Amino acid sequence: METKITSTTETQVEFIVTLNEAELKPIVKHVFDELRPKVKAAGFRPGKAPDNIVERELGPAYVQNEVMEHAVQDSYGKVIREQNFAVVAPPKVSLEKFVPYTELEYKGTIQLMPKVKLAKYQDFRIKRPAIAVDPAEVEKTIEDLRRREATRLESDHAAKMGDEVVFDFDGTKGGEPVRGASAKGHTLMLGSGQFIPGFEEELVGVKAGDEKTFDIRFPKDYHESTLADQLVTFKVAVKTVTELVLPEVNDEFVAKVSPFKTIKELKADALEQITNQKAESVSKEYEQQVLDKLLKESDYQTPEALVDQQLERMRTELEQNLAYSGLDIDKYLELSGKTRDDLDGEMRPEAERRVGLAMILTEVAAAEKLSVSAEDLDMEIGRMKLQYKDEVTQAELDKPGTREEIYNHLMASRVIAKLISYAEKK
Repeated sequence: METKITSTTETQVEFIVTLNEAELKPIVKHVFDELRPKVKAAGFRPGKAPDNIVERELGPAYVQNEVMEHAVQDSYGKVIREQNFAVVAPPKVSLEKFVPYTELEYKGTIQLMPKVKLAKYQDFRIKRPAIAVDPAEVEKTIEDLRRREATRLESDHAAKMGDEVVFDFDGTKGGEPVRGASAKGHTLMLGSGQFIPGFEEELVGVKAGDEKTFDIRFPKDYHESTLADQLVTFKVAVKTVTELVLPEVNDEFVAKVSPFKTIKELKADALEQITNQKAESVSKEYEQQVLDKLLKESDYQTPEALVDQQLERMRTELEQNLAYSGLDIDKYLELSGKTRDDLDGEMRPEAERRVGLAMILTEVAAAEKLSVSAEDLDMEIGRMKLQYKDEVTQAELDKPGTREEIYNHLMASRVIAKLISYAEKK
């Protein structure tokens, strides 16, 4: 096989590959052996027809095309391995010459992974945020336990903060129903902050049997983008107003709501749980700071092919999430007033960030000589199989693609841990 590199840049290589008859011979044999079982010809047992009969029955153009495709795939892989190219997408191939089964010449163009100039991450020093728990947070935990154990008394009085209200509600925009903005028999404790800002305040003063209509503007950063910053009209029908009679906080109450004996022990446990939750949150925020700094100070270029692949994965993720809410992508776009191009435009920065981060973490792993052994991978998959015992997940964990995803996750975790170890140095 003759390979001639005709053009090289940092991100692209063009080459010409020529195969002679001897090099094509095993490929031709492989193709005919694959095609032979498809041919049923008079006078020959199934799968035993000679090459000339196979070509006659299936058509010379079809057979020759199969040979060319196999030859290109086989030789392209050899070029990549021999030249040690880090490619980001399948090659673009144009046929230059093909003499059936004796000579093949094609031109290939491949996109290369751009070089990454890493930031001096070893010199990063980032102070980890302190974890502080306000005593009021502990008291709120105790209050939540009191409300859970409260005596509930239906009331004819106007609702006030701290009361529970059961109501039906329907949200409309421009007279049209808003998906996800209606419910029957919903229970809400006023002052809990469970609803969007302003909604609970509108229910202060209502009584059982009342109906009320009011407008609420959803927050700009609302998690459901179709409702973000939208003015929605709500019609509410109040069913009941319930007053909560909270129990006294004493040893009897503590024993009822927990495995502890004293309020001091209960508060200590609440403090520990809140501290642990905050520590987890702080760790995630700290990790994000380190990665953001690494991205900002490294020099890299994201290959368009990889960004497009990441966009496709993000679209799939979005469609799966929408399906859980009973929506498809077309209905989502209709409700949000967006096009597919608008959606891609919104997702592209995150896709570029993910690709850039993967490129940089790969470079850090190489620089630090980090690795994940086969034993480590098997151990992690074994741990996951013990945790998720349903047949579907068990089968999924055995797939090569899943193993690769778990490998990448383990590797990323080790790289991030290494980066954090530098950032935390004094």
